[in-house]
Amino acid sequence: MGIFIALLFFCEAKAQSVSTKIVRVEIDGKSTKKSYKVFFLSNGNWIESEKTATGFVVPSQLKAEEYLTVLITFGKHRLEFSKIHISNFSVDWIVGVDTKPFSEEFVKPEEAKITERAYYIEFEGEPGRRLVITEKKIR
Repeated sequence: MGIFIALLFFCEAKAQSVSTKIVRVEIDGKSTKKSYKVFFLSNGNWIESEKTATGFVVPSQLKAEEYLTVLITFGKHRLEFSKIHISNFSVDWIVGVDTKPFSEEFVKPEEAKITERAYYIEFEGEPGRRLVITEKKIR
């Protein structure tokens, strides 16, 4: 009887949705109240994520994947992040855009002239852990 209860609990825990809380969306370090949408790339198509009161849910068909590609849109911004490990969806996120003049925190001074924009996800609870994407100017 004890093994059956433990197995039932394990199955229910595995069936729970993977949800991610977006603590803040920011532009140049300042919080923005713009509404955002989250999409996942699956078989060449973007799937819009179900939103929660504080974030979003990983679509059920992608929960078994190890790495996911995410598109976050708000205002005029479309931020694409490739190969985010599934474990990063269980921590809180801060999503942001850094515009000119760039913060040295995101763009090295020697790269500022050739950088068009920088955007990032900071993974809360793990200081200094972030994914930063920089887009270079086309010459």
